[in-house]
Amino acid sequence: MRFFLFSLLLTLISMPTTNGQGLATLKASAQSTGTDGRTLTTARNHHFIVDAPPPLGGPNEAINPIEMLMSSLATCGVLVSEKVAAELDIPLTLAKASAEGDLDPRGVKGEAINPRIQVFRVQLELTGVTEAQGKQLAEAVKTRCPIYTTLERAAPIEMKLVCKE
Repeated sequence: MRFFLFSLLLTLISMPTTNGQGLATLKASAQSTGTDGRTLTTARNHHFIVDAPPPLGGPNEAINPIEMLMSSLATCGVLVSEKVAAELDIPLTLAKASAEGDLDPRGVKGEAINPRIQVFRVQLELTGVTEAQGKQLAEAVKTRCPIYTTLERAAPIEMKLVCKE
């Protein structure tokens, strides 16, 4: 019970602002740094460097925007899995996710080709769960992860589930 109250308190403290319609508003910003292809990015009070990939003239020394997108998808899958496992009393001991996507880099280089991601692939690896429990958690990711539900409107997402008891 104490853990639940602590989690609830942390959630309320870190909640994004809401607008008049009850929607959460999340913000991030980026600014140039004086190094071509590099930005200083801010989300809440967190600052980090994001580089453009080499086709855009970036130094490629830090994460790039597409890698951030893939990281967001994988991270959200893990966090939703953990949250739902706790809600349903599923004995999840470890959640791992990886995400990748295919795009045509010629569009990024300026050719007349749409550079959008054509397909996403997610692997969700859950330890300590049965196959049925894993399917419940994977379904929760597909319906409760805001990154997943947003990206699936842009391109198909293929999910592979790996369960380890």
